[in-house]
Amino acid sequence: MKACMQSKELHVMTEEERAKLQAHLRKMYLEIEKVCERHHLRMCAGYGTVLGAIRHKGFIPWDDDLDLLMPREDYDKLIHSYADELPKHLRIYAPNSKNGPIARFAKVVDTNTRFLGPGAKDEDSHGIFIDIFPLENSMTSIWKIKLKRIVAMSIMLIASCVQESKNPSKLYRSLMCTTKAGKRTYMIRGGLGKMFGFIPCTTWFNWLDRFFKHNKYTGFVSVPSGDRAQWKYYQPFDFELYFPAKRMPFDDIEIYVPNQPERHCEIEYGDWTWIPPVDERWQHFIKELRF
Repeated sequence: MKACMQSKELHVMTEEERAKLQAHLRKMYLEIEKVCERHHLRMCAGYGTVLGAIRHKGFIPWDDDLDLLMPREDYDKLIHSYADELPKHLRIYAPNSKNGPIARFAKVVDTNTRFLGPGAKDEDSHGIFIDIFPLENSMTSIWKIKLKRIVAMSIMLIASCVQESKNPSKLYRSLMCTTKAGKRTYMIRGGLGKMFGFIPCTTWFNWLDRFFKHNKYTGFVSVPSGDRAQWKYYQPFDFELYFPAKRMPFDDIEIYVPNQPERHCEIEYGDWTWIPPVDERWQHFIKELRF
C-alpha cells in the first residue's frame, strides 16, 4: 500500500471513476444475465458483491469489482456454447476455451475499455472485467480434499509465477522490492517462473481447470479456483447454500444472490454487518481506466 502511494505511475481510484466503473459493471452483469436466463443457466453473485447487496443494497461504496458463481455444468455451457451470444465487445477468456485463459477462472472482459492495475504494463490490453468462478462438485472425504488442495495450490503457484516471469512489469518489481520480504518473495517467484517457464502459463491454467473438475454429484460444492491460501475455498458446502438463487436490489438493478446470502457472507467475512472505518478500507490503485 505504501509503495503504491509513493509511485508516480499509480493513483488512487477517484469517487467519480469508481461510480462510472460500478455503473459499467452493472451493465455488463445484465448482459451476462440475459444469456443465462435465455438458456436456463444458474448463476449468482459471490463474495463482496453479495456483501454489498445485503448490507448496502448495491456495491460496497469503496468496492470496484463484481464476482459471479456458476455450477460447473452451467459454467461450461456458457463458455463453450453460448459465449458468442454476448455483445461482441464482451469476450470470455477461460481455461480450455477458444479464447484461452488469462486467469485460472473465467473472465468476461469488455474489450472496448482499458483497465490497468499496478501489475499491468502499458502494452497490455486489459479491459473492465467480471470474474466467474465455477462451483465444483466436491468430494466428501476430508483427506482426499486436503490432498487435492495441496496439488492445486502447487499448480496455482507455478502458473502465477510463470505468468509473472513471462510478462515482467518494471512497476510491479519496484513495488515488490520496496521491502526485504517483498524482494525475497519476488526473487523466489521469479526463480520458479523461470524453472517452469518452458510450459506456457495458459497450459498450466488449462491443466488446473481439468484437475479441479469432479464430475460425480455429491450434493456438496466448493470453489477451489478461489484464494489458494484459504481453506474455505476447498471446504465443501451444501448446494442449497447457493441455489436456487434469489433476486435482490443492487443499486439501480436487481441481481441474483445465493439462496442463503447471509450465511455465505458469514462464511466469507465473519461478522459481515461490521463496516470498517475509513482508514481501514482497502484503497484501489490504478494506472489507467478508460471507458
